[in-house]
Amino acid sequence: MAAAQNTRVVRARAVRGSADAPRSLSFVERTTLFIVALKRQHAPALLDGFATAQRHTAQVLAKQLTGLDSPTRQARVTLEFGARDDAADRLKVLLEQAPPRLKACLSQQLPPALRHLAPPQAAEALPPSPAMKALAARMIREASR
Repeated sequence: MAAAQNTRVVRARAVRGSADAPRSLSFVERTTLFIVALKRQHAPALLDGFATAQRHTAQVLAKQLTGLDSPTRQARVTLEFGARDDAADRLKVLLEQAPPRLKACLSQQLPPALRHLAPPQAAEALPPSPAMKALAARMIREASR
């Protein structure tokens, strides 16, 4: 038992120390991300409630986040806080309501973990256009946020 725990500790340290591993955000950073995503115009006033040291960190991050475009900012929120609990249900409804060509493109764009939601599709005669692919990807992102 002790050997297994030691192994886990070593692995956790190795992952945290690697350059490829994403760094988890602190409470101040997560709160700032949340505030900027929901109340971007009021963020400076809301961030003034932090203690002095944390306030500076929050203000710097808020400036960076407000400089991002909306889809990138929303993607950061989704990555940090996770997908919606009802994402699978929303994607099912999307797939049910989509016209056949869009449904085929949506099915191709679904992440592997959610491909079971889409019914098997017959091969399309025409490949989807780049615009159709972009639309499908955006619809999937919006349904899962």
